[in-house]
This record gives sequence, structure tokens and C-alpha cells, in this order.
Amino acid sequence: MSVDAGARKFARERVSDLIYEDLRDRILSGALPLGTRLPAERDLAAEYGVSGQTVRESIRALTAMGLVSSKQGRGAFVTARSDSLTAFSLASVIQLDKLGVADVLGVLGALLTHATALGVTRASDEDLAQLRESAENMLVPSPEKSAENLSVFLRRLAAVGHNPLLTVLCGFLIDIQVRLALELGTKRPTAWKKAAGALQDDRMALVAALEARDAERAVMCLETYSDRMRELIDTASQSKRFRLTDTDFARLVSQLSADQKKLLD
Repeated sequence: MSVDAGARKFARERVSDLIYEDLRDRILSGALPLGTRLPAERDLAAEYGVSGQTVRESIRALTAMGLVSSKQGRGAFVTARSDSLTAFSLASVIQLDKLGVADVLGVLGALLTHATALGVTRASDEDLAQLRESAENMLVPSPEKSAENLSVFLRRLAAVGHNPLLTVLCGFLIDIQVRLALELGTKRPTAWKKAAGALQDDRMALVAALEARDAERAVMCLETYSDRMRELIDTASQSKRFRLTDTDFARLVSQLSADQKKLLD
């Protein structure tokens, strides 16, 4: 990506912040698209009329925000993706405001309800066929495989509304629900198996309502499924065998956010 030398020289006050903001805006606007290698440090320093140290401070800030990733000996590359940025932001809100499991799953349920309502008219026959396929694949003996299939099902459900913002917002919250489900299935397999049948019935009823293009029934089925899932996880989180404290939940959210960031490195 070529740049005009000397075109963006700033005043010295808060200069590293201004460089960060300028580069951030160029990334978010698409002027520096995903995968682009940023100009070399010395070239950026010349462009902005600052020292190499000032440029490094700006690059570190971009890296911390998940907008770029530095590779030893190769430079810094644009890695900004909507899902990773959303994960970072949502994880920060959850941790700062000390939100609990019920808060997070409640928001996910509301988002999926909206996606379901939109999907009644927007989902293609192919969308619904894939949703049915993922729902039918849910009943497997392995908690790990079950969690993997749950992620596929929920992500396909979020996507039936064909609203990119809705899909991205759901993504990280789905990761949280899936991780909770995996921990429950691992630590309390009997409780998980007991609930699996009822949850499967709810999923299949939801798919059938969407296929029938019945908005009222589809939303009702989604709400029933979400309520049952929240109740299962909330009840389990209070048990001695599951032991999901607020601190444990915050750590889980932090780890998921870190995992997202690692995917970009």
C-alpha cells in the first residue's frame, strides 16, 4: 500500500494517539484492507514526521485493539475482522460491568429471537435445509462433538435473518454458550444427557416452524428453547460439581476473547 510521504504530519501533542487514530481510520475505511502489510516503521516515521519509537507506540495500540498483528522479521499486517473486534468489545463490557451468565444468555436469546423472526421471510430453502441438518446432528455421545455441533446450529440460526450485524453480535455470545454447554457436558454428563432430549425436541420444533414460515410459532419455539437452555446452565452453575463462580465466568469470557485474538496471529 503506497502512501504520500509527508502527507500526514501531526503536531507533537498526543502524536502517537493521533497516528493510531489515523491508521485505525484507514483500516476501518478499507484504505488498508485485511492482509495488507503496513509500511515499514521508518517509512511511517518519515510520513508522519516522528521518531520510530512514536510509531511503535501507535502500532502497539493497534495490536492491542486487534486491528493489526506484528510478525517477527516481517512487519505488521492488518488483521481487523468484525468478529474479533466484536469479541474484544463484548468481552470488555461483560468483564467491566461484571455481567453474569443469565445476563449474557438473555441477550443472546433476544438476538436469536430477532434473527428467527427475520428468518421466517428472509431465509432461503437452502438456509433452512442446512439448519435442519445441523439440528439433526446434535444428538451425539461425545460432549466435545455435541458442543461443536451446537456451535454450527446456533451460528446457522443467527444467520437465517441475513443481517450481518446481527450475525456478528451473536457470534461471541454463541461461543460463550457453547463453552458453558461443553463444561456442563464434561462435568455433569448425567444432567446434560437428561436435558438433551428435551432440547432436541425444541430445536426440531423451531426448524419446523421456520420451514412453515410461521413467525409466531417460530419465535415461541425459540423462546422456549432459550429459556430451557438458560435454566439448565443456571441451575448447573449453582451445583457443587459444576462450580461456576462469577470469577470462573469472567475467566472463561477472557479466555474466549484471547482465543479469538490468537486466530489472527
